[in-house]
Amino acid sequence: MTVMTAGTGGFSGSAPATGPNAGYDPVLKFRKKLKKSKEDKKLVMPGNKLSESRENPSMPSRLFQYKVNIPEVGETIIYASSPAELTQKLRILINPRYRGDISIERIMPANAAKFFMDKRMKHMRNVAEEEETPGADMGQQQMANKQVQTKIAMEKKKIQMKKQELQKQLQMKVQQLKKQARAGAVQDATK
Repeated sequence: MTVMTAGTGGFSGSAPATGPNAGYDPVLKFRKKLKKSKEDKKLVMPGNKLSESRENPSMPSRLFQYKVNIPEVGETIIYASSPAELTQKLRILINPRYRGDISIERIMPANAAKFFMDKRMKHMRNVAEEEETPGADMGQQQMANKQVQTKIAMEKKKIQMKKQELQKQLQMKVQQLKKQARAGAVQDATK
C-alpha cells in the first residue's frame, strides 16, 4: 500500500505533464472565456439574417410589435418578425378552443409604449380593466360616472339638510308643547 502526498510528485505542478499522475496546472485565461460567453449569448433570429446582442442593445431589432388579445388572459404586446410567425407560435401555446377568438394587431412602438403606460397607470390607480370599455367610449363612460356620482352626492346633501331642518322643527314643537303644558299646569295649580 502506497500513500500519496502532495508535493512529492503526486497531483501537483511539480509532477510530470504526462503520465498517470500528471498534475500540471495550466494558466487560466479568463478573458478568452469571457469573450466566448459573450459570443454564445448572442441571439440568432429565424433565418440567420440578424443577430442581436443582449450586451449591446443599441443594435437595431427587426422584430415588430403586435397587440394580441387572448380570451380569458387579456391584451398584451408580443414581439415577432411577422404575423404568420406569431400565429404559429400561439397555435403551439394556446388551447384550440380559444384560438379562433385571438386578435392580432400590428402597432407602432409609440402606441406600444402608450399601451404599457396606460396599463401601468390603471394598475397604480387600482382600476379594474374589465369595468372600462375600450377606446373613446372609456372617456365618455368615466365622465358619465362622475356626473352620476355628483348628482348622488347633491341628493344626499339635500336629504341631510332636510333631515336637519325637520329635527329643528321637531325640537321647537316639543319646546312649545312643554311650555304650554307647564303654563297649563301652573294655571291649574292657581285655581
